[in-house]
Amino acid sequence: MNKRNNKNIRTQELLIFNAILSNGSITAAAETLGLTQSSVSKQLKNLRTYFGDELFVRSGRGMAPTSKALAISPQIAQLIETFETISGEIEFNPAQIQRDFVISTTDEIQHILLPSLVKRIGDESPKSRIIFRALERDYAAKQLASGIVDLVITLNWHVPGHLKQRRLFEDEFVVLCRKKHPIIGKSLTLKRYLKAQHMMVSPLGTAIGPVDEILNSFGHKRSVSLSVPYFMQVADVLLGSDLILTLQRRACKELAKQHPLAIIDLPIDTKPVDYYLFWHRRYDKDSTNQWLRQICYEIFEQETPNV
Repeated sequence: MNKRNNKNIRTQELLIFNAILSNGSITAAAETLGLTQSSVSKQLKNLRTYFGDELFVRSGRGMAPTSKALAISPQIAQLIETFETISGEIEFNPAQIQRDFVISTTDEIQHILLPSLVKRIGDESPKSRIIFRALERDYAAKQLASGIVDLVITLNWHVPGHLKQRRLFEDEFVVLCRKKHPIIGKSLTLKRYLKAQHMMVSPLGTAIGPVDEILNSFGHKRSVSLSVPYFMQVADVLLGSDLILTLQRRACKELAKQHPLAIIDLPIDTKPVDYYLFWHRRYDKDSTNQWLRQICYEIFEQETPNV
């Protein structure tokens, strides 16, 4: 480190370093931290002076870390974690918080969570705002570690083991199709189920989902003709085709309330599936994260009776 530099480094400047490293851009870092771009640029200048290095250089449309930045990033992450642990002992007052609460999940979970969450955050932390992000293939593991995403809510299906988790509710798979589907009126046997043409909802864009793994465990395979990323896309497709959909019962009930769709029991015994709340261990004792987790847990406890 440059001994001629007597300027003390501030915690916010460390957070800015971490945000630029995670986002690859000053603009995105500013948005994540709720700061102006000019403020982030000014504090990046202070960081460069302190460390005697550019730290981040322009690369394409973003900012790439220098070798110095990559070398010191683990120590900076540790300093931030230590500070967050210490600051967690300070009296927590959500009314004084002004920040973004970022949750990564699927749209059917948003449908359950949004109305109550908007009210709770508005009442308890009115200076803050809520941002939802689509569920990512790695369950936003890196974003959870950096603090860009606060929470992930999804099925516990191949989720990275190093994340902390709390069970929210359970659900079961059922079959959904249009009310005048040829399959209606007859017993839905496993043979007829496997012979049908299927659609699936795959937020992660994968070709195989939990249903397929369940079928494969029994030595069966279905034919999926269509995969869509969003829950809200399925009604129009089902109403205009002979496709059938295997989805969680709660989501199917919501669709059947709004459209002429029928719910049929799955012709194979399966265990209920569990939805979980995930966060990074770095933020396990963080008062703000704990508060947000508890709000989400209470909402699901109220909104998701046993199926």
